[in-house]
Amino acid sequence: MRRVIYLTLIVAGLCCQPGAAKPALAATDQQLCGEETARQEAANGIPRRLLHAISLVESGRWDADRRASFAWPWTVTAEGEGRYLPTKRAAVDEVRRLQADGVRNIDVGCMQVNLQAHPDAFSSLDEAFEPATNVAYAAQFLIDLFRTAGDWPTAGAWYHSQTPELASGYKAKLMTTWTQALGHRDEGLQLASTDAARPPLGTLPWAPPRQTVAPVAGPAVAAAMPPPATPRVAEERTAAKRLAEAYRQTRLAEYRQRKGQLSGG
Repeated sequence: MRRVIYLTLIVAGLCCQPGAAKPALAATDQQLCGEETARQEAANGIPRRLLHAISLVESGRWDADRRASFAWPWTVTAEGEGRYLPTKRAAVDEVRRLQADGVRNIDVGCMQVNLQAHPDAFSSLDEAFEPATNVAYAAQFLIDLFRTAGDWPTAGAWYHSQTPELASGYKAKLMTTWTQALGHRDEGLQLASTDAARPPLGTLPWAPPRQTVAPVAGPAVAAAMPPPATPRVAEERTAAKRLAEAYRQTRLAEYRQRKGQLSGG
């Protein structure tokens, strides 16, 4: 028995040595977030793969073998750093450690629900990291945002922030991720014109190609507005470039802000 324990400790030590090959991620853990986002989309009339796309933006990891991204349920983000913990228990322990150090602005789980902004979302950290409850809360939050915004893309952007410059950058990334998740990479985004005579970017109804909203089976959610007619190719490219530039400028502003904080500026 002692020999078995000794060998186990050796193997565990080798796994943690710098440069050692990382253990394979559990396939079931890779699937947890995706299963729950699909369930909540179907139950609540949320457009297909939208909640999934948000989860990829929030807690996505890259699987080199599958050459695909997946949302990781044991993700913790705090102080500008994302942490992919190996297990649920490790994730709970990490949050407790951060809280003991006085950190309060912490995002958790598949959907990176912020514990400071949503203090009553979960009864415990164990529940916060449970994919079913984490995604269910995020789904209801997204639905509430949709009721105010009037369209799903804006609701998705507001899931991150309602500050215009932050929302526009997030929206650009989310729309790209959503379109890719739907498998329409070659069709491009159906974007409404954003000329000066129209409302500001983020207020127009938008939906991915060929998408319809399923009948509402859960909470009473207003029907999503139908997608606009496909714009001319030139207009579409211009709008897409504007979104990409807005995202780039947002990331640049955040970098400059962090750099200023580090330098004491």
